[in-house]
Amino acid sequence: MKNPQITIFAKQAGVEITPYTKRSDNRPDEGRIALRFFRLESGGTSLRFIAEPAEAFDLGCRMGKVHSEGGKESLSHRFEANGHEVLSKLTIERYTRNGKHGFALGLQRGSEEINVPTTPERFLHAAEFLRHLSLREAWVEEAERGVQGMENSRE
Repeated sequence: MKNPQITIFAKQAGVEITPYTKRSDNRPDEGRIALRFFRLESGGTSLRFIAEPAEAFDLGCRMGKVHSEGGKESLSHRFEANGHEVLSKLTIERYTRNGKHGFALGLQRGSEEINVPTTPERFLHAAEFLRHLSLREAWVEEAERGVQGMENSRE
């Protein structure tokens, strides 16, 4: 089976964008999009940001805006882990250093932060890929029906 995926590498880090399935007890599986940020050094840290399809679409649109207008945009998630609230902040930006423009995606969680600088073309490709996955992963597993003869019913 072929799995859609793109990976952007920088000198010391990278980000991988892939489809993801959210599995919950007593709830149907749902489509999501995973952005996994990682360090390239041996034993390096890896942080994952899971976006709902609508969030991935919004992020792709924001990346297009940042590419054309500059600036910085972010998307935050709060969740409980080990009895503590955890905040993850995904940031996209266009920056200027030494008279040159650059683009970056970054993820911050607690004291951990991974930034992945990239080219304008790879930045836009990631934006388009996020928009594509937002449509492809907009699904919910249909629950088994308990009544015979209702297999094709949409009621």
